[in-house]
Amino acid sequence: MGRELAIAVGIAVGGFVLARTIPEFRAQEWTQWVVYGLLALSFTFIWGHAGIFSFGQAAFFGVGGYTYAVVGINLIGSTGETISAIVAGVVVASLLAAAVGYFLFYGEVGEVELAIITLATSLVLLTVMSSTAGPQYRIGDAQLGGYNGMVGVPPLSYGFQDGIPMPVGIADMLAVFIALSAFVVAALRLLLHRPFGRIVLALRENELRTQLLGYDTRRYKLAVFVIGGAIAGLAGAGYAAWGTFINPTVFALTQAALVAIWVLVGGRRSLAGAFVGVVVIQALTSTLGGTGSTATPIVLGTVLIAVVLLLPGGIVPAFRAGLLRLVPRLASKPAALPAATVAAGGSLPMGERGGRRRPGGALSSEGLRKAFGGLTAVDGVSAQFSERGVHALIGPNGAGKSTFFNLLVGRYRPTTGRVRLGAEDITSRRMDQRAMRGIGIKLQVASIYADLPALENLWLAAYAEDRDVRSADRRALAVLDWLGLRDRAHTAAGELSHGEQQWLEIGMVVAAQPDVILLDEPTAGMTREETARTADLVRVLGEHASVVVVEHDMDFVRRLESPVTMFHEGKVFAEGSIDALRSDDRVLDVYLGRRSVAGAR
Repeated sequence: MGRELAIAVGIAVGGFVLARTIPEFRAQEWTQWVVYGLLALSFTFIWGHAGIFSFGQAAFFGVGGYTYAVVGINLIGSTGETISAIVAGVVVASLLAAAVGYFLFYGEVGEVELAIITLATSLVLLTVMSSTAGPQYRIGDAQLGGYNGMVGVPPLSYGFQDGIPMPVGIADMLAVFIALSAFVVAALRLLLHRPFGRIVLALRENELRTQLLGYDTRRYKLAVFVIGGAIAGLAGAGYAAWGTFINPTVFALTQAALVAIWVLVGGRRSLAGAFVGVVVIQALTSTLGGTGSTATPIVLGTVLIAVVLLLPGGIVPAFRAGLLRLVPRLASKPAALPAATVAAGGSLPMGERGGRRRPGGALSSEGLRKAFGGLTAVDGVSAQFSERGVHALIGPNGAGKSTFFNLLVGRYRPTTGRVRLGAEDITSRRMDQRAMRGIGIKLQVASIYADLPALENLWLAAYAEDRDVRSADRRALAVLDWLGLRDRAHTAAGELSHGEQQWLEIGMVVAAQPDVILLDEPTAGMTREETARTADLVRVLGEHASVVVVEHDMDFVRRLESPVTMFHEGKVFAEGSIDALRSDDRVLDVYLGRRSVAGAR
């Protein structure tokens, strides 16, 4: 925290000095760039760090600007200051973001629809504000002005002097917005290093896995969206104060597209890149004669294409990567890990379960059915699994095993039937709510955070259990040791071998300390040695939780020494030990595609 604050103070002091050493016209231009940088920063935060692609930043920017204008015009004569108008712009933009975001995220709107709706919000505001040209469209003393815009907007002012409102000078305005930007960036950096920020990054990397760990992703998305809206509102208020004028073009498609261009050029995952992108694009625009020049769209389009093709991560990340290649010692080194406390493959590192409200009891299904159109994938399955031990599910491809798992964990809602955990009916519960009640799942294809270190993957799972940082630190490291992956702690999960990724996902399930563990084909693609080790891990898991395994490898199932249920055509076809099922002619018919002797009679 001290480092981030010190950097922000240093930038603020540097901005103060800079503002007094450059010509006034340059200070005026650069103030606009810094304000645009704040707008780009809002988009960098919600898209680059949370994965939410929204065209709504232009809407929040415009609302912040109009709010500043209305409040400033009405209060400047009474208070002599416009700080309250800045605050009002931030608050109103935040409220609009909260309203729009609630509809989008709690309505579970898809990514494409989200982009369209947020763009439509901007365009609706453009149309509405362009239609307020008559004298009847006013708020107090503030005439909205329609497509001509609002005039008489007061500049940034800080109070009366001799009864006259005192505006901030051009140089001081640049210094103020540089300082504001520095402290906003510092606050975002601090937030991203807190548990909230780490969860937001996980949300960007793999929303499904984040839900399966027990995080309510809707709440985190809404929080990010509101923060982004607040920053965009601050930028809009600053824009109105800088120009002492605002019109409906702030809501236009051009403005919305420019925000995306700035962020792509600077680097969508770099907070500093937001400002670099604005400087590069706006400097080019200014050099070419402004946005009205016929050459400007061509040159800007060429620059954007070149950056996307040659520097797909953006200018700032490319520069940083090049610098680290030239001077490797500048790269930050991960902190040394404490001594191991758990032996690889030994006792399972599961302590007292913390923050989850767990109903307890066995997982069961009653008449569970799932139809996709005219196809019935699961047809009336009733099953109950013990509170401890391993239970295997087998069956040919297309038998409905994975669909059954998805119904148990909440990825699909059943057409009919019930899912119970102990005495509680959890059929209508979301995935994150079921996870919070003690159900964990390893998916058929490893679902991990590929760009995050292996240890961070486990920490996110451990933190979901009781929301305690120190406890999560200890448990994540213990599970890492149990998996035998200590030497891979700081390796990006996507760079692990296939078998290691499968184990890591199992470890993520374990770190969350569930009562019920669902493993969907945990040995798919593994070598014989890896399969044998996985069987050992699963048997250890069965000593502490109810473990249900879907698997095709019969040798692996035999190693588990567990009860077996066979699925066929979406129904329970047979049950018993693996040896009993392998000697059952009906089972052989299904697997080998032949008619049994008994069936032929």
